[in-house]
Amino acid sequence: MITEINKTNIADAAKVYMESWKDSHKDICSSEFIEKHDLDYMINYLNEKKENGYDIFIDYNNENPVGIVGINPCDEEICLLYVLPEEQRKGFGEELLQYALSLCKNPYITVLDTNKKAIDFYTKRGFFPAEKQPENFGNKRIFERKYVYQNKNM
Repeated sequence: MITEINKTNIADAAKVYMESWKDSHKDICSSEFIEKHDLDYMINYLNEKKENGYDIFIDYNNENPVGIVGINPCDEEICLLYVLPEEQRKGFGEELLQYALSLCKNPYITVLDTNKKAIDFYTKRGFFPAEKQPENFGNKRIFERKYVYQNKNM
């Protein structure tokens, strides 16, 4: 069940975000940087996004939080699509993406070029690369690429 995050479920959303983000960034960020992203940090980050107008949703499976997704309504960027590592490949990411797509007319996403799993996920679902932007992670130079959605008939 997908529902918008609010005061009562933001800790669930932050926990999903924290665990999933740490897993996806463990090979590109220092352990010190990873550890800074604790539950309080993630709650504050999600609250800040909400205050800036983002729509953020959480997906539950049998009352257990499994994934989140966000949309920036200003430009229709689909962001914050994270599924708990142990819940991946069970259709929750697809469900969240389809939900977000249903709320957008011209959506796009940005993905780190090192995140091959996410790139494969999005390109199989109608997203195509548009541009690259440099992103610094400590002493590593990593690129974030914009992908635009072009497949309206999935």
